[in-house]
Amino acid sequence: MNIFSQTHIDDLNFAMKVASYKNDVIAANIANVDTPGYKAKKVEFNEVMKAYMGQGKNLPLMNTDGKHFPSTDSFIDMKDFARYQNNPSLRNDGNDVNPDYEMTELAANSINYALFTQITTMEIIRLKSAITGR
Repeated sequence: MNIFSQTHIDDLNFAMKVASYKNDVIAANIANVDTPGYKAKKVEFNEVMKAYMGQGKNLPLMNTDGKHFPSTDSFIDMKDFARYQNNPSLRNDGNDVNPDYEMTELAANSINYALFTQITTMEIIRLKSAITGR
């Protein structure tokens, strides 16, 4: 039994990358709150993770030969998952950023990132314990 095949560190690493990218998109929305005509974007975390896990609309890659490229997160471009929110704009300049909504999303995303960090830490501690026997 290979102990490394039982870890989910790669999946957690990708989840942290998605949360980090989502944070960047939210920060860009907040930074452009006064930019005329700016349209807010969002990233659906679940949609990106489903694509990564092969459960999304795209079929997962299959390696039928040892010379095939590995199926990794490098084939998933998170920028493809940034969508416009299409909020109704109450402002005359066409900007549709809602600062209260963005701050709520930022707080929720920060909690998710902290959770992924804690789980990754626990996985590493588990591996260290298995290796050292303590």
